Amino acid sequence: MRLNRRVSLVVLSGIGLTLTSVLLFDVYEDWAVQGNTLGSTVVENALPLVFLAGLFYAVWNLWREEYDGAFVSSVTAWTVAGTLTTALLVGWVVGIQLFQNQLKPWIIVLQTTVVGTGAGLIVGHKTAIVERARDRSQRRKERFESLFENDPAAIADLRLDGDRFVFGATNPEYETRFGTTDSTLPGTDAETMASFREAVAAGERRTVETTHVTPEGRKHFVIELVPYGTSDERRRSYVIYRDVTETREAEAELERTVERLQRSNEQLQQFAYVASHDLQEPLRMVSSYVDLLASEYEGELDDEADEYIEFAVDGAQRMQAMIDDLLEYSRIHTQGQEFEETDAEAVLERVLQDLELLIEERGATVTHDDLPTVVADENQLGQIFQNLVSNAIEHASDDGPASVHVSAEERPDAVVFAVDDDGPGVPPDQRERLFEIFEQSSRDDEGTGIGLAICQRIVNRHEGDIWIESTDGEGTTFYVSFPKR
Repeated sequence: MRLNRRVSLVVLSGIGLTLTSVLLFDVYEDWAVQGNTLGSTVVENALPLVFLAGLFYAVWNLWREEYDGAFVSSVTAWTVAGTLTTALLVGWVVGIQLFQNQLKPWIIVLQTTVVGTGAGLIVGHKTAIVERARDRSQRRKERFESLFENDPAAIADLRLDGDRFVFGATNPEYETRFGTTDSTLPGTDAETMASFREAVAAGERRTVETTHVTPEGRKHFVIELVPYGTSDERRRSYVIYRDVTETREAEAELERTVERLQRSNEQLQQFAYVASHDLQEPLRMVSSYVDLLASEYEGELDDEADEYIEFAVDGAQRMQAMIDDLLEYSRIHTQGQEFEETDAEAVLERVLQDLELLIEERGATVTHDDLPTVVADENQLGQIFQNLVSNAIEHASDDGPASVHVSAEERPDAVVFAVDDDGPGVPPDQRERLFEIFEQSSRDDEGTGIGLAICQRIVNRHEGDIWIESTDGEGTTFYVSFPKR
């Protein structure tokens, strides 16, 4: 238990005065009563006098409050323990020898030496522990000072004095950014300062964000208040300024870019829908009159006129297919369904039924492995299968009917579908742009150039990925990944 400072000092002073009285009485007895010379008497008591002088010097420093309360208590405890132990041992030895009617000075010296040895060992061990702790503390202090001085954040060491923060130290970064210190924190208002004072008193961390004009211009900072110290020093804290200007500006620019993209996307969707919808009526009129020409004047016109009519009918049909695909492309986000557990194999079976006529006309063979369930928009998953399988059939090898295989792989974070064909392959320089709208590869001789763009848009909506792997003359594999949710 820690002793009160005043009690400790009274105890130490009492021990010192008592020992001094005994020592002075011994000097008087040897010199004045027994007739020994003053020089021999002083020599006899020189060592105790030196120790007493050291004791009184220590007591004087303690009275002047040169040391803290814990140090005073420790010194008092060790001094009392040493005094009592030595007194008890010497008293015990002398008492026993007097009882035996034979006083042996060398035994007294031996026993006292044993006590001194033990005391020296204990004090030495205690001193070694203290020194080791001091070394560790010094290393920690040096590490902290190095961090404090070289930290890229601006840091101030503060003490709360009443309602006012007093600066103890600042690192070079703080001085560079904010210059000389005063009682205010840059970029803080009265409400923030009040919050910081409450946090210091409660020993709680606080974080705020602020904007402040520095010599380098307008900057955004995250300010963190970190209280520290023992219970006696709870009113101390660090204030750390971290410059987040670049991050906040990048976030703001990203938000503006996203807003622009959203507006552009909405406008594009609206344009695609309106354009394709408004084109339907005149296209139907053109198709109707061309069909009338073909039916009314069949056999009455020459071969060249019949060929022209055939070209017109084919062009109208291709235009109608393009408009239908464009409408489908514009509705992917606006008319998509909720994502849910979907049986991919059942979806593929329905798609193959819809493509049955195309498969028979081309003599194609379509096989598939067992497909897992996936979290997706069921209709849009079907669109992907339909576009990729029909694309594989239409780009079959010239050596024979198309052979298409659909498989799937479950990965830790996604389900990856693969559609393989045995076509001529896709050149490397065309693989990326195939997924752009109206883009077609060199092997395409029909189609609208929108089917793969629709697949890409659907995959984007599902936050997945789509890509091509192909070897010239050995076929192509389209991969589609859907993240697991």
